[in-house]
Amino acid sequence: MKDKERYIIYLDTGGTFSDAVVIKNDGTFVTGKASTTPDDLEGCFFNCIEAAAERLGKPLKDVLSNTDILGFGTTAGTNALITRQGAPRLGLITTKGAEDTTIIMRSAGRWAGLSLTEAMHIGGTDRPEPLIPRKLIKGVTERIDSQGKIAIPLYEEEVREGVSELCREGVKGIAVALLWSFLNNSHERRVGEIIREMAPEMPVSLSHEVIPLVREYPRFNSTIINLYIGKPVRKLLSKVKDKLNSLGYTKPLLVMQAAGGLSRSEVVHPVTTLHSGPVGGLRGVEFFKGLYGYENVIGSDVGGTSFDVTLSPRDGAEYIREPIVSRFHLANPMLEVKCIGAGGGTVAYADELTGVLRVGPRSAGAMPGPVCYDLGGTEPTVTDADLVMNRIDPEYFLGGKMKLNKDKAIAAIKEKIADPMSMEVVEAAHGICRIIDDTMKATVSAILGERGFDPKDFVLFAFGGGGPAHCAGYSEDMGFKKTIVPPFAATFSAFGAATSDVMHRYVESAYIVIPSFTFNIATRELDLSSLDQVPPEALERFNEVFDGLEQRAFEDMKEEGFRREELKTRYQMEVRYGGQLYEVVCTSPVNRVTSLEDFRAVIKAFEDEYRRLYTKGAMYPQGGVEIITLILEVSASTVKPDMVKRAFKGKDPSSALKGKREVFFEGGFVETNIYAMDRLENGNFIKGPAIIEGVDTTFVVPGNFIVTVDEYLNMVMEQVE
Repeated sequence: MKDKERYIIYLDTGGTFSDAVVIKNDGTFVTGKASTTPDDLEGCFFNCIEAAAERLGKPLKDVLSNTDILGFGTTAGTNALITRQGAPRLGLITTKGAEDTTIIMRSAGRWAGLSLTEAMHIGGTDRPEPLIPRKLIKGVTERIDSQGKIAIPLYEEEVREGVSELCREGVKGIAVALLWSFLNNSHERRVGEIIREMAPEMPVSLSHEVIPLVREYPRFNSTIINLYIGKPVRKLLSKVKDKLNSLGYTKPLLVMQAAGGLSRSEVVHPVTTLHSGPVGGLRGVEFFKGLYGYENVIGSDVGGTSFDVTLSPRDGAEYIREPIVSRFHLANPMLEVKCIGAGGGTVAYADELTGVLRVGPRSAGAMPGPVCYDLGGTEPTVTDADLVMNRIDPEYFLGGKMKLNKDKAIAAIKEKIADPMSMEVVEAAHGICRIIDDTMKATVSAILGERGFDPKDFVLFAFGGGGPAHCAGYSEDMGFKKTIVPPFAATFSAFGAATSDVMHRYVESAYIVIPSFTFNIATRELDLSSLDQVPPEALERFNEVFDGLEQRAFEDMKEEGFRREELKTRYQMEVRYGGQLYEVVCTSPVNRVTSLEDFRAVIKAFEDEYRRLYTKGAMYPQGGVEIITLILEVSASTVKPDMVKRAFKGKDPSSALKGKREVFFEGGFVETNIYAMDRLENGNFIKGPAIIEGVDTTFVVPGNFIVTVDEYLNMVMEQVE
């Protein structure tokens, strides 16, 4: 009897479109795409799955009732934070003396999250408006010391007074963030209990539950934002889960995290969903990196509202330990993704003051979207410019499901840009395209330059709905080895999420301070002759933290259907020498210290990594060692997409030729071959100028580029002289 077909589904909701990938148990997969509806994210969630189900030839309910894993990356939290629409009135309770932490911010708070150009003009910058005003921040007397011991007991009467005042002010939620609660959460837990006793319906966010990490400013922000975006995120997840259950899916709804893993919707912290969508793209890039055996790859995702760049050099992608979201430093680590406001919906305009053509960063979004969508938009966008230059077929957008209004795009560019700047319409459209391409190229160049990388050592992956249309422009003369465009580029972030294991990442600041060791002057290494040199509470703390992280991890994975023997674990530490400001991330060779050999191995792992990064001469063992944070990653393998190798069919692409049309490139309109992306075969060779049309994306190939289709049907573009 043939095994019943089972599925794994991953979704990504972007600013303009939502994407789904449905993987069958044999590894083959289909994709689906639908317009994002910002006011109804539940609707577009199911619309894009249904679009994929149609390609399987099955009803939506049949697919969902036979699905084993469903992962979801959502922009609900990001949108709520950026727009501040429907922002709840919140209060904060903190340690007395720390009430101004989120108001003062850091010195960098004045320019955090701004572009380089904006940050250069310091006089024109200011700190972002705090999410909680000073009058709604209440300090209470208490103090936990740096060893986690109670120095001053919690003054509960002050807590009750503060809660009463906040309730009278009409707050809709209370964040609690005490100074050293990550080491000893007893006071913070008690504050939470008092709030629930006095106001049982009041939403509460406790910092030790959200992100138990040292450094109060980003931890306070994460705790506040977790509450700030909590209602829209939890409301969306609840509605989605209820409908999934009604359609036959009864397994956990897993939510994508910005740290790269998935978490059950019931226990997910909303703040960890921020910027989680682009992480799927990074995972997809790393999948192909391994498939092809490349050392250095860079991903570029052009969506409707943003341009996201992900970097995976030889040693893999890095985590940002204190990312900036909506100009606020956060404590929850995220995989490194650089994002700017540049995409198909980016608005172009003639600057009234300077008379210069400018593009972005403002976006028309999904609603009303570009003018050509005919949904009420009046401001010309990058997509309108592409349409005016005939790079997009108005009759074949989304495979013909959505017709574009070219006449309105022409009229908008004429009225808003061409006439005011005394230009031809197509000249203005080309100017829009060149500016957005140059903006994206500058971003890619800056990211590589910051890390000291040479583009000549990298392979570029271009994806997102607009990536194939603009990758030639933003990669031209950069020197990349090649540019690869997958045929499913428009749904690549959802595909990327499907290539990764189910993974959770748990972090907690242990703050283990070992003030001094004897050390060998000649070797500049620690001389550990006895565990007596190590404070016993330090060893206890090391073991307790990893024990607690493991308990959480194994319980979560059990709830998601994985057995203990199926799990892979990875233990890491963030360590520094005493007196230093920043930590080194290294693998911990043990998860328990029970002997001198164990502790020597822990210190050696740190010293080896420090020496690799900064050289032996920079080591400072006489300052002692501080183990700041312990990290546990736990993962379980799932069925991955199967990239089937196709047989070589020859260089001639004529079987994929759809026809010809006049397309505007540098210098004017050129009669251009139009190819069907889904009819290209292994070995096909295409010389620019050419347009390769897919159902949900268009690949623009200028005259100084060539494209070869490889065995996975990925399109490999190279620049020629």
